[in-house]
Amino acid sequence: MASRPHQPPPVLRALRPRSGRARKDEAGEGRMSALAAHALPNRWRQVLIWTAFIALDTGTQIAFKWGADGLTDLDFGVEMLTRALALPGVWLAALGYVGTFFVWMAILKDMPLSRAFPMTGLAYVTVPLLAWLVLGESIDLTRACGIGLIVAGVIALGGESKDA
Repeated sequence: MASRPHQPPPVLRALRPRSGRARKDEAGEGRMSALAAHALPNRWRQVLIWTAFIALDTGTQIAFKWGADGLTDLDFGVEMLTRALALPGVWLAALGYVGTFFVWMAILKDMPLSRAFPMTGLAYVTVPLLAWLVLGESIDLTRACGIGLIVAGVIALGGESKDA
């Protein structure tokens, strides 16, 4: 049996930009995949991927907080770790990190790290906002100003470079 070339997981194949070209199926016949026929323009694809990344990353942090709130009476140690494994928030957070990892790989496939990494700073905006909405945490003036500076930095560092 001949070995097949390495194929990325389906979620990454679905996020890959498609050209309108037909590809060959296993029988060698040309066909156009359903995803290639309906592929999003690259700009919208990036918006979709970044939205997924920020949503997963933000949700993961909220899930960690939900899990950690179930451990407030324990010091770090084996008992705390054992109890953490029984908490749904911890499991949701772990799954969120797995999802975030795959979306991050899709981002890095198409974008230089020096441009992509600063954009992850958007989570420093969305996490406090969701913590305020969902967990009732406060955002004082100093924190709000810091969030504004982060947004400005993301715009400055993550935008299209004219010399790139």
